[in-house]
Amino acid sequence: MLAIEIDGESHYGKESKDEARDKRLNQLGVTVLRFDDLDVRYDLEKVLERIERWIKEHTK
Repeated sequence: MLAIEIDGESHYGKESKDEARDKRLNQLGVTVLRFDDLDVRYDLEKVLERIERWIKEHTK
């Protein structure tokens, strides 16, 4: 299962909290792909390519 998170300024300085949540989600079988909101805004193609690559690598 895949979860996509888009982080902005509100996440800066909260990396340890995000890391703990990601670890728990991983234990439940969920992979978290995390993107910075600026990448989504200004380089969406790169973001979409990474998501597509993950899907191709993890599905049959």
